[in-house]
Amino acid sequence: MSSLNIKKLLPAFLMLLILVFQPACSIDENKTPENIITKKSKKEQKLFITDQKIYGIKSGIIEYEITGSQTGTKKLYFDYWGRKQAEFTNSTIKVGKYTKHSNLLKITNGDWQYIINLENNTGLKRENPVIEKIIELKNQTNYGEFGEQLLLISGGFESGRDMVSGKKCKVYEFKKQNTKSWIWNWLMLKSQTKRGNINITVVAKKIEENVFIADTVFNPPKNILITEVDLESLRNQVGEN
Repeated sequence: MSSLNIKKLLPAFLMLLILVFQPACSIDENKTPENIITKKSKKEQKLFITDQKIYGIKSGIIEYEITGSQTGTKKLYFDYWGRKQAEFTNSTIKVGKYTKHSNLLKITNGDWQYIINLENNTGLKRENPVIEKIIELKNQTNYGEFGEQLLLISGGFESGRDMVSGKKCKVYEFKKQNTKSWIWNWLMLKSQTKRGNINITVVAKKIEENVFIADTVFNPPKNILITEVDLESLRNQVGEN
């Protein structure tokens, strides 16, 4: 990928790290060389993902309200127990004098994840981060629901119980990310993120369970310029700037 394309697409990617927090897909910056995932091991796990239940219900639509440093809405469509997801986020973030509006679509489908800027019709394509988590969990001795394992391996620990939108939730804290999440059926119904001057709350306002969702929802829109990236390489380039 050319340096020009990186400069054009990098801002949207960096905004995503702030706008769309997902504990199950967080990045561990402290991996030792022994834990680095090889391309071969990734290929071995791609088919295995089709057997996993990331969420506790098969399909659904959840509408969220975003308040605080970031204001706006988010809408999540999912099917096949969360293995297919489409998340639309239309919001504005304000930190000090900085203001940025974003209209983003994040699609996770099979081996791939797409992060698309709907305002300029550009997007990034990367390998589905859940594949890495499956590999990390491969030799775990303590087994439970897959959704719970994803939360625990991302550094979360259960700290209480609470109700959100009429649903009984387990509250998980992620100290490293300064984030707290309210989880129901391994779905995030509420989150609070506090990092420096950034204070963002996301709350589910409407939940539809086990509904039909057309498969086309999980495909990138037409006429989008998609650039495939390697996340590790991208992080290195950010560090160099």
